[in-house]
Amino acid sequence: MAVTSASGRRSGEVRPEWKSTLDGVGVVPPVGDLRSGVDTAGAVIVPGYATDPERLVDAAATALGGRLRELFGIRPQGGADAPVLGLHSDGANVVVDVHGRSVRLRDPDEDWLFMLCGRAADSGGDSVLVDGYALVEALRTAEDPELREVHEFLVGTDVDYFGAWVAPARGVPGTPLVRRLVEYTRTGRRVVRASDYAAPVPREPEWERHAALLDRYADVLATAMEVAPRFRLDAGDLFVLDNYRFLHGRDGYRGERTLHVLTVRSIDAA
Repeated sequence: MAVTSASGRRSGEVRPEWKSTLDGVGVVPPVGDLRSGVDTAGAVIVPGYATDPERLVDAAATALGGRLRELFGIRPQGGADAPVLGLHSDGANVVVDVHGRSVRLRDPDEDWLFMLCGRAADSGGDSVLVDGYALVEALRTAEDPELREVHEFLVGTDVDYFGAWVAPARGVPGTPLVRRLVEYTRTGRRVVRASDYAAPVPREPEWERHAALLDRYADVLATAMEVAPRFRLDAGDLFVLDNYRFLHGRDGYRGERTLHVLTVRSIDAA
């Protein structure tokens, strides 16, 4: 059963009885050309792409061309000796006021993710990628009624996407961000989401049932990650993924590991 930390962050538990249903939703991204990999597979690894993080801007322009709408700041991530990072989709709701004008420093609907590996960990830190479309289909067709109920919840029920976060950082709006974990953009693009901090919407009559289904979804994600294949990013490797389709995570690691991350919005974003 999923557990929730003091900060409101939800962590799932592996359910062995679901492994056979979820086996196969994990993928290893192809290694190849940046533009064609994005166009054909929605995810790609380009080995030895760069050492300078600013090349991520070039990568976004090359991958998306005229579809590129908005870039957010390049963020260094990593550190020493980190625990497992579970499956998630990127996106944050950070808004500031600049001379009387609201400016987004991050957006919850960032739809493409570019990661440049600066340094691989001494041990561990392998990456995990799950095809959200395959995951949703596996839940829809599962023999276990508990999994089919998760599917119905994901596609049919609104949640407060960051609502369980106990002490949001400065700049995070206090208004609930209500959306479905599986839905479509106005251009017809399908979005599959995972948020560690999702909660039932305020004043929801079935609050306890919805909270239990969010816990069950967390268990689904933990199980899918358990059975998914691993792959390793080495220094200089560029990893690009469709943030609306794929969920990603990584194993825990020892030693230093550094990534540089750029999230963007295309013209097809929500």
